[in-house]
Amino acid sequence: MLAAWAASPARFREDANAEEELAKGAYRDRVIVELAQNAADAAARAGVRGRVLLRLRGSELLAANTGAPLDAAGVEGLSTLRASTKRGEGAVGRFGVGFAAVLGVSDEPEVLSLTGGVRWSREEAVAAVAALPELAAELARRGSAVPVLRLPIPAGGEVPPGYDTAVRLPLRDTAARKLVRSLLDAVDDALLLSLPAIAEVEIDTGDETRILRADSQGSDIVIAEADRRTRWRLVERNGS
Repeated sequence: MLAAWAASPARFREDANAEEELAKGAYRDRVIVELAQNAADAAARAGVRGRVLLRLRGSELLAANTGAPLDAAGVEGLSTLRASTKRGEGAVGRFGVGFAAVLGVSDEPEVLSLTGGVRWSREEAVAAVAALPELAAELARRGSAVPVLRLPIPAGGEVPPGYDTAVRLPLRDTAARKLVRSLLDAVDDALLLSLPAIAEVEIDTGDETRILRADSQGSDIVIAEADRRTRWRLVERNGS
């Protein structure tokens, strides 16, 4: 990728602009939804009802899930835009753009799985670009706004027991933590209704733990949280 950017600064500028637009624009407030969609896709690929853990501790968000572990195609999908390998019935994130939402809150995202791990670093990406004389003018204009996700780095680490993959997001600052906390507090039945591959979501903010569970009963879905039970009747329509 670095060689491609050196050969074409316009390609570098295009990649940087696209990633920045997603991270700071339309996808900035969707980080929790996008993480849940990736979890739903992993569960669907493995043919299991998915479980998701969303844990906020200090300045770090951990999102763990069951399902198909990370593979080479998955790393490629996370490190590109609109080049996702996801296809077929049940695939939610098909266009390879959603993971960029993590850059709205973190400069050092990491994905760990039972099969290995990968991480990204804004600081290391800036250093790599700075070593290319062909991109000196672009870097001077952009500062730290370089394409972080295009440069994956091997990583190692533990996945929480009972899960297959974990996304670790060191949160950038107080504003990022407040945003993530507000998004976690806003999680409700809609997340499980829109992602039927997920059967359980546990939200642990340190001072509160919520568990939402979905149970399919014919054409209905019953969602339970603590003592509350809500029955939803769904109607689905498809078209072009």
